[in-house]
Amino acid sequence: MMKDFFISYNRADKQWAEWIAWTLEEAGYHVLIQAWDFQPGGNFVLEMQKASAETQKTIAILSESYLKSSYTQPEWAAAFAQDPQGLERKLIPVRVKECKPEGMLSPIVYVDLIGLSEDEAKQKLLDSLRPRIKPDRSPGFPGTEVQGTTTVTTGIERSIEEPKAFPSALTRVQQIKEKSLLGQLESLGADYEAVSKQLEFTFNEVERNRLKRQLNAIAQDLEQVAIKLDELEK
Repeated sequence: MMKDFFISYNRADKQWAEWIAWTLEEAGYHVLIQAWDFQPGGNFVLEMQKASAETQKTIAILSESYLKSSYTQPEWAAAFAQDPQGLERKLIPVRVKECKPEGMLSPIVYVDLIGLSEDEAKQKLLDSLRPRIKPDRSPGFPGTEVQGTTTVTTGIERSIEEPKAFPSALTRVQQIKEKSLLGQLESLGADYEAVSKQLEFTFNEVERNRLKRQLNAIAQDLEQVAIKLDELEK
């Protein structure tokens, strides 16, 4: 009988592996795990090969110990080789301790259980195995009020857009001033950048001092324009 999951783990993470295996079997999945299914006297290498062949997916329990172990690499690599693009999700990494997957493991999205309570970890683990994580209940409506509309009830609810306020003369003047000041900021910024580059490749001391004075003057102008913009926004 083909089982659902093979749990690949390092012995340092045995407790996590058994908790995950128990959680999955409790939810109705069929699991193969070394701690429960590899009997004394058996051939470890053959058992691993059998586990890979007789399970649909591999769950890799990620930790620093797991990533550094040379014995766990063939386990996840076998699942990766069957589904290198991840289309069938043959390899499902579950991170239980701080670590950073690298190489072929780095682009694979992992389930992160770090920092979660037991109930949260259980829910996240089981949700990750579902083909689609759609909530059980309808999400709350994000906007209870729609700015700029009025609801009129006449047997059928519909929204009528309120007339847009025409900008006053004062608002229009402020917009023009703001646009002008923003233009000055952009122009002064470009000048400052150009003079800075020129200073970088100038070695004559007299010329360098002149360029530094020019930079200071531009910086002062930038500050004045910024102050005027702040005053407009008040």
